[in-house]
Amino acid sequence: MIHHLGPEQSRWTWDHDGDEELYGIAVRACLAAPEISKQYGAREPVTRDAVRAAAYEPEFISEAFDSTRTLYVAYRRAARTADQIQAEFEAAREQLVLDWPLRLFVGFSLAVPAWITIDAAFTAGWLTNWAVLVFLIGAFATGLLLIADQASNQRARQAVEVARLCWWVVPGCRKNCNDRCAAWLTALKKNAVLPQLRIVVHHLLGDDQDSLLSVEEHDGLKDAHNPRYVVPTQAERQLRQKMTQIDGGTIAVCGPRGAGKSTLLRLCTDKQSTRPFDLSVFIQAPAEYAPQEFLLTLFGEVCERYLKEFSLDSAETGVFVAIRKRRIVRTVVQAVRWLVALAVGLAVLAAALGRGAQWLYERYATPEMVDRIHRWSQQELDLVVDWWHDHPWISGIVLTIIGWRLLPQFRRRLPGPTLAQECQRYLYRLRTVQSSSTAVNLGLPPVQALNLGTSRTTSISSVPFTFPELVTDFRELLEKMARHLNRVFSSRVVIAIDELDRLGDAPTARKFLGQIKAIFGIKGVYYLISVAEDVGAAFVRRGLPHRDVTDSSLDDLLYLQPRTVTESKNLLAVRAPSLTQPYVLLLHGLSGGVPRDLIRYARRLIEVHHWTDRKELKDLAPTMILEELAETLEGFRTLLAMKDWTADGAPLLNRLYVLVRLLRSPHERLGVEARTRIQFLADNPVPALPRPAADTASDPPSDDTLALWQEASACAYFSWTLLQIFGAPDFDNRFEQAQNDVMNGDPQRLAEARQELAISPFSARILLDDVRAAWGLTPSNPWIDPR
Repeated sequence: MIHHLGPEQSRWTWDHDGDEELYGIAVRACLAAPEISKQYGAREPVTRDAVRAAAYEPEFISEAFDSTRTLYVAYRRAARTADQIQAEFEAAREQLVLDWPLRLFVGFSLAVPAWITIDAAFTAGWLTNWAVLVFLIGAFATGLLLIADQASNQRARQAVEVARLCWWVVPGCRKNCNDRCAAWLTALKKNAVLPQLRIVVHHLLGDDQDSLLSVEEHDGLKDAHNPRYVVPTQAERQLRQKMTQIDGGTIAVCGPRGAGKSTLLRLCTDKQSTRPFDLSVFIQAPAEYAPQEFLLTLFGEVCERYLKEFSLDSAETGVFVAIRKRRIVRTVVQAVRWLVALAVGLAVLAAALGRGAQWLYERYATPEMVDRIHRWSQQELDLVVDWWHDHPWISGIVLTIIGWRLLPQFRRRLPGPTLAQECQRYLYRLRTVQSSSTAVNLGLPPVQALNLGTSRTTSISSVPFTFPELVTDFRELLEKMARHLNRVFSSRVVIAIDELDRLGDAPTARKFLGQIKAIFGIKGVYYLISVAEDVGAAFVRRGLPHRDVTDSSLDDLLYLQPRTVTESKNLLAVRAPSLTQPYVLLLHGLSGGVPRDLIRYARRLIEVHHWTDRKELKDLAPTMILEELAETLEGFRTLLAMKDWTADGAPLLNRLYVLVRLLRSPHERLGVEARTRIQFLADNPVPALPRPAADTASDPPSDDTLALWQEASACAYFSWTLLQIFGAPDFDNRFEQAQNDVMNGDPQRLAEARQELAISPFSARILLDDVRAAWGLTPSNPWIDPR
């Protein structure tokens, strides 16, 4: 197959022509494969030429051929057989002699189909058939000559053998050889060259390869609200378990913003994830909602959803008996169309059958037959008229029934069950203002300038629902729905109320909850509501020491925790599978495990990657961390601008301004000055004001200003920690060393520190000190900035 010429020469020779070309085809295909080509330029040693050179090393070639030896031997055997058959064909063709009897036989044999084809294609069979007979006789005579003459017979046999080799044997062998070659080439690419190229690329990339960003498929980050990318969590299982423990009730879901409360509620009301025939309604509670308006909206949504479940039309309500104008117009138009169609049809039938009927009448109708039919019809008509005169009441009743049945029916009976009819009526009354008026005019024609008359008009309007009536009717309708669904389908009613925490502060939300709690507590009806953390905390503290409205409104509470590292990995594995572990840990730490921020930071990471065209973690992480810090400090500057400042506080504001300006600059954010200022802000939670002169007085910063500065310092300390962990090279080794501290070296601690920033900057600092110690970093140490 291939031979090694010696260690000094380090090259190979190929026994068969074409093997090197086929191997080159496999190498070029593997070099262009996405999993190999995407690594070109990731690091300096990884180039296309370097990978191609490795593919032509002797050890590489030997391994590739050895792993596909069986298919290669089959291909070479088929190629050898095809070459032998081709050689036999060439030798037989050279020995073949075409004498005149064989030429005549072939000519006569080919002339017959040629003549028939020309005759059928151009003359449509008009030519005479004597030529075909001549050709057939000539072919028969030359055939007898070939059989009788031994030499001609031998040459004919040789011609038949050459034809067989040319038309059947040689193409079959070539096809078999090509199939064997394709099978070997496919195995060579997939099972030999490509796996070894992966090893070569892995070797060229060196250590810490997970720090390279490879962005392939990330559609789940673009379409963040698509339920197809939702990953089941422990919170979903807990909520479903809580629903199975009670026969109807109110379950609140609370947690930080962005933790996935809306997604969880949508998932529990999604038709694909709920039980069959469950009536699920999802509604949001926008800000400044009055309880009565909210209940009206919820009432209408429940009615519409129920009608949709039974495929009924919510517009057909049948509340009024009066005829609608559009229905009259539609009826008239349909009647006119029917009459026109009837007239056209009768005219066409008359035109089609009129002549035939006239011919039958003229041939078979005699005067005696016509007179007999006329007398019979006249007698029958007289009989009917006499009976109508003799029995006026019976004929009147019959005609009345027929006329009543012929009148158009404007009152339409509603389809479906009575409960659906109630939903239609409620829905119509909730969303329309009903009014009915009647006018009666009586008068006499004027007689000698005297006119007498009377007029009377009556108008009726429906009264809107009052809040107690609305609550009562809604509860009754829900009870009927729950009983019907449970009895017929063994299903339930699930109503999810989202964004209840957008109503304002906690007292407003609790007041709103207290006003609408009258619709809670229905058997078979489950209310799932999302509330703010403080409302959930009030439910947890029920009875200690004061009683809250949540105690009587809620039956259970589910606190939605931010995602753990494992759950963040699962979420990103579905939405962006190409993100490796270091990037998942970075995004998890930045977001604190909050899913909304996790997706937002993942999109930002890909944006930074496309913008800078960099793939290393040590290049991408600092950009993301410092940009986030710049936005955070800009927000603190806005809040500090609302405070009263004196000239003594100008250096603090200027220091913050300079740091934000450095962080906003792509060229200066990674410089020494920016890092020095970040470290100074992180290590000095108490602002250092300049010393006042002896004859001047200085006012210390207010408590609010000091609190804002301490929060900004804690955020800088958190960003400085992330920068030192993810922004330095050799992340994998440092990560393994950090795992020696099981508690503080866990990446989840970074997310917990991010969450702790929302509670207290002081407790967050303590947590960050422990994390830094586990990662081999020095803790916070206040120092004086030389500037």
